[in-house]
Amino acid sequence: MSGTKAPVLPAAATAACLFVLAGCAQLSQAPDSDYRQALEKALTAGQCDGDAVRDMWSAYGRWYAVGSSIAGHPKTDEAAALLRQGDQFQILNCTEVARASYRTLIHRFPEDGYAAMREAAGASLRTLPPPPAPGVPTQIRPVGEI
Repeated sequence: MSGTKAPVLPAAATAACLFVLAGCAQLSQAPDSDYRQALEKALTAGQCDGDAVRDMWSAYGRWYAVGSSIAGHPKTDEAAALLRQGDQFQILNCTEVARASYRTLIHRFPEDGYAAMREAAGASLRTLPPPPAPGVPTQIRPVGEI
């Protein structure tokens, strides 16, 4: 009997390891990668609203949430992404997406270390045309944005 148990244990251990590795390979990629892909898709679509823009905001929200849940994590990349996102959508003349990006940066990053980015976002906001009057449909805003 001892001859049959020895080969079974290493084979079972190997199978378990392969099963675990296969599960790891199917995990989602990093939240910042998801956001970058969603941003690229939204920019490529060249539209100011719709699924691509909603997916971009959702991916950004997940990335921000993950970063916020890590104690001491500097969220500089997340703040800089909002500034770039606003600039890119402003170039596409998607003023409401740009406006939402700049406002989100200003509201989510009140710490001193982000003052320069908030100032840049504020300056960019001032270059945008006024927002539409109340009751006029607007483009997608990020989840949680007022």
